[in-house]
Amino acid sequence: MTRSRELFAAAQAHQAAGRQADAAQALRQVVEIEPTHAAAHAELALVLHNSGDLDAAIPHYERAIALKFDAPEIFLNLGVALAARGKLGAAVAQYEQALKRKPDLIGALFNLGNALRAQNKTAEAIARFRQVLARQPDHVDAVNNLGEALMAQGEFEEAAAAFRQAMVLRPESAAAHNNLAAVLQRRNRNTEAAHHARQALALQPNFAFAAHTLGLTLQAQGDVAAAVAAYRQAIAQLPGFVGAHVDLGTALFAQGDLDGAAASLARALTLDPGNTKAMNNLGGVRLDQGRPEEAAALYRQALARDPNYLEALSNLTFAANFIVGYDTAELQRLRRDWNTAVKRLVPAPVPAVSKSRGARLRVGYVSAHFRHQAAAYALAPGIVHHDRARFEVFCYSDTPSEDEVTAALRAAATQWRDTRGISDDALAAQIRKDAIDILVDCTGHMGGTRLLTFARKPAPIQVSAWGEPTGTGLPEMDYLLVDPVLVPAAERPLFVEAFMDLPCYLGYWTPDLLPEAGPLRAAAAGHVTFGSFNRAAKITEATLALWARVLQAVPSARLVLKDKTWSHLANRALLHTRFAAHGIAPERVDLMGGTTRDEHFAAYQQIDIALDPLPHGGGMTTLEALWMGVPVITMPGATPSSRPASAVLMALDLGAWCAADDTGYLAKAVAAATDLSSLAHLRRDLRARIAASRLAPVAYARALEDVFVKIVR
Repeated sequence: MTRSRELFAAAQAHQAAGRQADAAQALRQVVEIEPTHAAAHAELALVLHNSGDLDAAIPHYERAIALKFDAPEIFLNLGVALAARGKLGAAVAQYEQALKRKPDLIGALFNLGNALRAQNKTAEAIARFRQVLARQPDHVDAVNNLGEALMAQGEFEEAAAAFRQAMVLRPESAAAHNNLAAVLQRRNRNTEAAHHARQALALQPNFAFAAHTLGLTLQAQGDVAAAVAAYRQAIAQLPGFVGAHVDLGTALFAQGDLDGAAASLARALTLDPGNTKAMNNLGGVRLDQGRPEEAAALYRQALARDPNYLEALSNLTFAANFIVGYDTAELQRLRRDWNTAVKRLVPAPVPAVSKSRGARLRVGYVSAHFRHQAAAYALAPGIVHHDRARFEVFCYSDTPSEDEVTAALRAAATQWRDTRGISDDALAAQIRKDAIDILVDCTGHMGGTRLLTFARKPAPIQVSAWGEPTGTGLPEMDYLLVDPVLVPAAERPLFVEAFMDLPCYLGYWTPDLLPEAGPLRAAAAGHVTFGSFNRAAKITEATLALWARVLQAVPSARLVLKDKTWSHLANRALLHTRFAAHGIAPERVDLMGGTTRDEHFAAYQQIDIALDPLPHGGGMTTLEALWMGVPVITMPGATPSSRPASAVLMALDLGAWCAADDTGYLAKAVAAATDLSSLAHLRRDLRARIAASRLAPVAYARALEDVFVKIVR
């Protein structure tokens, strides 16, 4: 035993002198001579741990503990080594053993908090970080990690307070500035967020995560070009930063750069083949490229990896509207699948009880689109023109980039709630507190959906309208506002929602004066111009083939398409190539990109007849065209998403523009193109026809409110 004692003493001397390799060699000799020397195993484990050889250290920690070496620190150190190897459950057990022996061991409390957080046990992690700070208030890493955990819980104000405290404790901390920027960005306080992200970069210029946060902030402010530059900066500093590649792809997508977006998202998937967010976002790109089947395949790929990825399931549900061959029954099956996933994640709701004060009903509108956008123009009449004697209007806004439409809607509402960044639980609690009588979903399964709030049943009556005509699939949604053309009686048993009919499921509101329709372009141009200003995603192969037949049947005609997507040369070239495959020369198809709102409506003066796409037709785009004097040819199909234009046309006594099949669609296009006198007369008449109809804003608001009263009664 004398030899092992000498070697152990030598090892301690080597450690004191910083000669770790010599210490390790001596300790190995000790445990070889005396395998039950617990202290030597413990010391050897620590030396190996400090040298970075965790795989070698762990067995010696375990051997020392088995030999009854009972110091709290050895359990702590073993926990740290196990956590570094991704064995979080085992690490938690070791930290708890350390705390059993020494309840105030700061390192064990702190690391236990980190391990619990990594296991998504966020509430337990928060409790541990608070225990650390109760014993050591200036533990800056605990303050910072507490803030990050609070942010994950949606406790944004408390998280911001923690990050501010971290900045006081460590003023030079770029991480604290970046974390504060991140939480402020989640709360839509983007000016402050950008300031702190820039402070982080000033303190640490190569801080890729701060550049990424700055990009998120700039994108939320609507400065997508600057956001793209920030994401590129993050990637230049950290080429393997998967999140930055994903968000760069998302920003490029927002700019309409579909090729660039696809490349960035593909790069993210190369770096991380299992990245479900990249799969999901690439699906959105494929949808806008007119490839809905590929989009659906990507959403399904993401869901195969994460069956509870509700955003991807919502996107799959929405994308199915664009796939030829689906019918209403199939679309409802997808919604049932979505609801099944919701039930796995959302606790059984406790239905709200009506607290109506009798005199006025409280109607709450939930949307991420209270701004210049088609969705806002559909829902606006019920807000701007609501009957203040009978209704109070509450708006719950997730709108990321506010504008003058936001201001107009805010001014008209009884109460405005900025809800961006708050959790579904917190939003549901606010709605209950506001004692809303009728809660209206304005989004459906489109981007920005808050259907998980509705799944919590925070209002006694819940209604979906305008966002998506095919319904939500959510049993907690009591009603779907439609009309008999949009959803015929034969299909209604397929839905989980009950129905309430409006004169037309869409009304038409505009926040500003629009230019006059002007004369029929064909009279001066010497040829008819067809057009569509629908989103690029709706130009499926079926749509393109039918439009090509129209151009072939009217050889002198031109086609004008307008969408921000066509601002990019690669997108334009691809579409021209697709038309060329159907025998249509590029010079016959004019592509217009993104413009100002005034320029957008002025562009309607360049077209004589609008062509509705299929199988997903245009809703507000149809009303825009009609308001600008341009009649729309449509072909209602097997799903509600194919019928918005038909619903509008039938409500305006323009059913003659609805075709039963491809042959009828083609015949109507040819007939309209050869009867310029009737076309010119209709162009002069259309705006007045809408203004005198129940689609006009005030009349539509009264019809909507009559439905609300009927529902309550």
